[in-house]
Amino acid sequence: MKGTHTISVANRDAKYRFELKRNITFVRGDSGTGKTTLFNMISDFTRLGNASGVSISCDKKCVALVDIEWKNQLENTQDSIVFIDEGFEAVASDEFARTIRASDNYYVIFNRESLPNLPYSVEEIYEIRSSGREHKLVPKYKHNSKHVFYPEKRIKAENCNLVLTEDYKSGYYFFEKYCSKNELKCVSAKSKTSIFKWLKEHINENVLVIADGAAFGSEIDKIIQLEQVRNGQFVICLPESFEWLILKSGIIPQDRNKTLNMLDNPSEYVDSASFFSWEQFFLSYLIELTNNTVFKYSKNKINDVYTNDENIQKIISELPME
Repeated sequence: MKGTHTISVANRDAKYRFELKRNITFVRGDSGTGKTTLFNMISDFTRLGNASGVSISCDKKCVALVDIEWKNQLENTQDSIVFIDEGFEAVASDEFARTIRASDNYYVIFNRESLPNLPYSVEEIYEIRSSGREHKLVPKYKHNSKHVFYPEKRIKAENCNLVLTEDYKSGYYFFEKYCSKNELKCVSAKSKTSIFKWLKEHINENVLVIADGAAFGSEIDKIIQLEQVRNGQFVICLPESFEWLILKSGIIPQDRNKTLNMLDNPSEYVDSASFFSWEQFFLSYLIELTNNTVFKYSKNKINDVYTNDENIQKIISELPME
């Protein structure tokens, strides 16, 4: 499945309207915020259709995961939007992740816990806001135009003296090159799950964290909560991925109009059956785009063309760095 899909779910008591643009969307919130009501409405419609008193408007079929034999239900559901309730324990399992990895469905997961087995975006974590009968989904985490996610109080990026990357391959080599020219220290956490541990163990550092936002959703809660117990502070910067930064910077001349169109609306290009996250798509797109050119890209080692002074500055200009 590709694209952005608008969904309206209503009965005589409540109406929900929202958009989905990625294959995995999380809906968070405490009890009483409307999560269960929305799921139950879709579940009733899944079982009873129009007799449920629920109406659903969408260009794709919307179903609730209601079968005890959940794997069988998912394997027999195609090109649909699947809603999964908070009580579904298998959602945290590797088996569930494997089952949906090659699926062409979109998934809406109601869950208050982080699920590191799934690569979901920080931008696709929502809460429900209500006004009378009307309900909508709003992003849980705010960010600015430089992809910085933050609580209300945080130091500025220019006051950080260390850059911590999730990447330990080409992205790390790029930032290490930049930092060496600007008298900054650069360290790789080597994985998204290790960033939290690193920040806990280096509580006095003022850090700019750069990670792939397209798959960082499971880490964002605990990272932001760390700010309350650290002596040093940090900025959390989450572009979609390092490859997305390169594409965004404009240094790749090939098929520029197509790339601009893709960057404006990635959901129209990312097929959920082929890519488990947008991060994977941007990597594949950049490799294919630059193959047999001077910009040939490899994930394992950065091409020198990306680390000349001019191109470093073009890529860095997309981040909160001077």
